[in-house]
Amino acid sequence: MVAKKIFGRRIRNLIAAFRGLPPEESTSCLKKAKSIGTSIFTLLKKFNVVKVTPQQIIHQNWPSIVGEGMAKRCYPVKILNDDTLIIHSFNAIVRSELQIQKLKILDNLRQFPNCAQISDIRFLAHKSADAE
Repeated sequence: MVAKKIFGRRIRNLIAAFRGLPPEESTSCLKKAKSIGTSIFTLLKKFNVVKVTPQQIIHQNWPSIVGEGMAKRCYPVKILNDDTLIIHSFNAIVRSELQIQKLKILDNLRQFPNCAQISDIRFLAHKSADAE
């Protein structure tokens, strides 16, 4: 059976000093315990796992990239290995409008961090559940 410590470390060290014994110097109890979430986040940050990807930046800033009206009618899907952004649109009219604004969209994209490498945009039709 493990004996329960009644006094804190400071009191035990004070009693040890009074009795002429060496103080308890272990650092295991001096640090305040961290939550598991904080510990995991610290480790992820240390090993560069917490890194904002271009896809996340594009999704977060989508309305400012294509405009408020267009953002409701299309959405970014992914970035291919050849630095091409794939955008799905809901109909042909929206696709043609996006095609007209392609250079402006590319300029807007390149203003965001980690998005300067995007060299092209492809516009694809959105496959709805009704079409199947």
